[in-house]
Amino acid sequence: MTTQDQGQDKRFNTIDRVVQLYGDLLFDLCESILWSSSSAQSAFQVVLKEIRQQSLRQAAFEHYERAWVLRIACEKLRILVQKQGRRLSPSEQIMLDATLDNKTRLEHFDSYFHRLPTEDQFLLLFRDKYGLPYSEIASAMALPEGSLKTKRQQAFRALEEWLWPEQAPEQTGEQPTPLVDP
Repeated sequence: MTTQDQGQDKRFNTIDRVVQLYGDLLFDLCESILWSSSSAQSAFQVVLKEIRQQSLRQAAFEHYERAWVLRIACEKLRILVQKQGRRLSPSEQIMLDATLDNKTRLEHFDSYFHRLPTEDQFLLLFRDKYGLPYSEIASAMALPEGSLKTKRQQAFRALEEWLWPEQAPEQTGEQPTPLVDP
């Protein structure tokens, strides 16, 4: 077997293993970020193609394979979001913000989620949907681990403000609640 044949075998073994181990996670990530299953299918193929190309160039991912795969996915998805990502139009945003009841706002959670910067979407998906440890998320997103918890809390606060905006006591007719007991 020639060196070129061995390289092709390694490349296809890597892709087979990646698809078997992380295929569902990668496709769900593509679909969650791009907000479309048809776009997710093409994005998934783009990510796999990049993994195939990088698998021969980088052999130092053996211990952190999932983070390496997710880093490639993040890089490709960032580009795709900039090119074709679906964003709400100003009129759609106004309509969402005008919705007053919390139940309706929760029904449109995806719309609020996609208002977040792409980095924050990755972070929330990795930590809260997929349950990845911060060390792996830091490696996948190429960010310092120490800043991830803060960024996550900021993303949650932004979602909270959009989903449950505080109504001023004057609007509700209620007396303001004191912060401390008199």
